[in-house]
Amino acid sequence: MAMCETREWGLALCLVAAGASVAHAEAATGEGDSEPASLDTLVVLGTGSEVSIFDNPASVSTVEADDLRRNASSSVADQLRDVPGVKVFDDGTAGMKRIMIRGETSRRVTVQVDGHALTDHSPYGTPLLIDPSTIERIEVVRGPSSVLSGSNAIGGVVNIITRRGGERPLEGSLSATGYSATDGFRTTANLQGALGAVDWRLTAGLGDEDDRRTPDGRLRPSSHAQDQLSAHLGYTAGNHYWALKADQYRLEADVYNPVPEGFDAFSIRLPQRDLRKVGLFYEGDSPLPWVESLEASLYHQTIDRLFENQAAMSNGMEIGGTSDDRQTTYGLDVQADLRVADVGNTVIGVEYENDALDTDKTSDVFMPFPPPNGQRTVTSTADEARIETLSGYAQQAWELGEATTLYFGGRVYAVEAELEASADKALQDNTDERVLGSLSLVHRPSEAWSLRANLAQGYSYPTLQQLFLTTTAGGITIIGNSDLSPETAETLELGARYRGDRVTLDATLFHTRAEDYIGEEDLGGGGSGPSQRGYVNVHEARTTGLELLAEYGLPAWDASLYLNGSVLRREFDYGSSSTTDSGTPRFAGRVGIRHDWAVTPVTQAEIDLFVRAESEAKQRDAEGELTSRAAGYGTVNAYLGLSHGARFDVGLNLNNLFDKAYQPYGEIPGEGRSASLTGTLHF
Repeated sequence: MAMCETREWGLALCLVAAGASVAHAEAATGEGDSEPASLDTLVVLGTGSEVSIFDNPASVSTVEADDLRRNASSSVADQLRDVPGVKVFDDGTAGMKRIMIRGETSRRVTVQVDGHALTDHSPYGTPLLIDPSTIERIEVVRGPSSVLSGSNAIGGVVNIITRRGGERPLEGSLSATGYSATDGFRTTANLQGALGAVDWRLTAGLGDEDDRRTPDGRLRPSSHAQDQLSAHLGYTAGNHYWALKADQYRLEADVYNPVPEGFDAFSIRLPQRDLRKVGLFYEGDSPLPWVESLEASLYHQTIDRLFENQAAMSNGMEIGGTSDDRQTTYGLDVQADLRVADVGNTVIGVEYENDALDTDKTSDVFMPFPPPNGQRTVTSTADEARIETLSGYAQQAWELGEATTLYFGGRVYAVEAELEASADKALQDNTDERVLGSLSLVHRPSEAWSLRANLAQGYSYPTLQQLFLTTTAGGITIIGNSDLSPETAETLELGARYRGDRVTLDATLFHTRAEDYIGEEDLGGGGSGPSQRGYVNVHEARTTGLELLAEYGLPAWDASLYLNGSVLRREFDYGSSSTTDSGTPRFAGRVGIRHDWAVTPVTQAEIDLFVRAESEAKQRDAEGELTSRAAGYGTVNAYLGLSHGARFDVGLNLNNLFDKAYQPYGEIPGEGRSASLTGTLHF
């Protein structure tokens, strides 16, 4: 037990050892015959075909419809906050949250909606802009998955699966949520049905939240508003299924950003962040004798973004800028699950993506000299750039007996990026060809245990902004670099899963080495004007971590204790220096107790009391200077839920019960003691 006296790593290893000891005790006493749904859930991520989490070689988690119902947040990112290894951040914009996985920023995380990647060419990464009410399930792979899931999957993959149509001729739901911390609301109306071979769904949502209330006062400005429309139309003919999906999500948000030192005023606004998508899908169940399943989809999506910033410096200098961007993406995905060998399934696929960005930027700089009137300079630029990606992949499952499965796969990439038109720059291009591989082994020594080892590669191609564009914000000009190389990573994982009558355990130990990280370096220049920085491949990162999901049933109370958490040690190597102050909390997680009971034969109730916590996080630059810091915190929270048959659900979230002032790393200060109440009527 000496190990248990160490710090975070010792605590985490002791938790795993304790869980394993309990599981071993259950196995020895003959318990453990049941199979908890959390590990028996079928997922596609990790293998390319439906496999349970228990048998999956990758680090996979799911968020189910019931979990989405319990969390009344208007942000999909918040629904993922308690997945081990996942961290939410917003960079000051409460209505536009992103996620990190295993310390990798969202720019290195692939976000998919129904298997199609959402792309974003800002330096911050892809926000999760979709109404939670349209979601059937969310699948998350932690760790590199670029072989099966495409570029940018260094940190992991999030696939958001939207709902299909109904089962009866006409059904639907009305939902309303109120948020005391923002004096805000969210409402959703859903109609769906099925008639013969046709199924359909229409969903509309509206939300508006004011500035957030914290123990230290209101955060001004931090308000945001959004609306959403979604439609699904499906048709079944024998073992063939076709579907047409259309979605629109519109967001307007203020950015909370305290005035930095040396400035008299500083403001950032996002008056428009709109996403529209149309997709055509086909699914075939055994369409040919040697094809187990066939999936194909064609999609088109646009993102319109308007970004505004204003800054007034203490020396009298004023800097303003706007960026009006339109991103257009279309693509084609085809994947087949084949029966070409007796040893196991063969998955092959082809993906094509054409991602174009048109951007118009203006810069307005006022210099207080020469006196007495100073000098004002207004510049406008327009750029058109494009990335085309064609890739093919294959993965083979090889059954080595009844208890062991080997997976090996690879993907070939051909990428071409080009600055097609520019008002002030020479036209440039960048190309890359790459082969990636993965190798995994799953061994099931018993019905209760699953052991796995996974070696996977990740790949992240530079964004169009990093390659070609020039951006000015907050007095800093950042210049693109067309000679950038893609970022790459390799990860080794060892994992164990246990499913018993009273115990569920999913533990993963991993190490990742990432190279050619794209960072910024000071280019000097600028004189008395804005300082200049440029993108370069200079960073490396090494991350070692432990992720744990554990649950223990308490039969006497009809309750369960649970723990979801991670311990990470992440080191940045800048070439000339290195630091473990990488902006990643060493420990993050949630621990709680959950109790379900029947109030009446048709009415069920649930209570969940839990603590959510993170340790301190700091970040240092290549010169060793501390650039950002957030103290550790822990908040006590509760959820109370009541469902009456299939007709009515009500949920009450009680947040930060002790009104603790805190600020997670990468986010605006957390809300104070508050509540969110949601009710849903089904008909």
